[in-house]
Amino acid sequence: MNSNLLTAFIAITSAAVVLQMLILLGIYLAVRRTTSQMESIVLDVQRRATPLIENARDIVADATPKVKEITSNLAEASANVKRHATTLGDTAVEIAVRAKNKVVQADDMVTRTLERVERTTGAVQNSVLSPVRHVNGILNAITVGIGSLLNQKRETKNQQRQRSTTGDEGMFV
Repeated sequence: MNSNLLTAFIAITSAAVVLQMLILLGIYLAVRRTTSQMESIVLDVQRRATPLIENARDIVADATPKVKEITSNLAEASANVKRHATTLGDTAVEIAVRAKNKVVQADDMVTRTLERVERTTGAVQNSVLSPVRHVNGILNAITVGIGSLLNQKRETKNQQRQRSTTGDEGMFV
C-alpha cells in the first residue's frame, strides 16, 4: 500500500508539474505575443513622435536666442522706462517749483504795481485836482461876484421902475 500510495503521489505530482508547465508555456506565449504587439506600438510611436521631437528641438533651438534677446530687450526697456520716469518726475517737480516761484513773482509784481497806481492816483489828485479845485473855486467866486453885481444892478433898476410905477398908480385911481 505504501508503494501504491507513493506511486499515486508521484503521478499526481507529475501531473501537477506538467499542468504547471503548460500554464507557464501559455503565460510565456501570451507575454511573447504582448511583447511583440508592444514593440510594434513602440515602433509606431517612435516613427510618429521622432519628427515631432526633432521639430520641437529645432523650434526650441531656434527660439532660445530670440527669447534671450527679447528678455534682454525687455530688461533694457524696463530700465529705460524707469530712468525716464524718474527724470520725468524730477522735471515735473522742477516745473512745479519754477511755476510756483513765477506765480509768487507775478503776485509781488502785481501788488507793487497796484501800490504804485494808488500812490500815482493820490499824487495826481493832489497835484492836478487840487489846483483844478482851487481854480474852480475862484471861478465860482468870480461867477457869484459877477452874478451878485448884476443882480444888484437889476434890483436897483427894478426898484426904480417900481417907484416910477407906484407914483403913477396913485394918480390912476
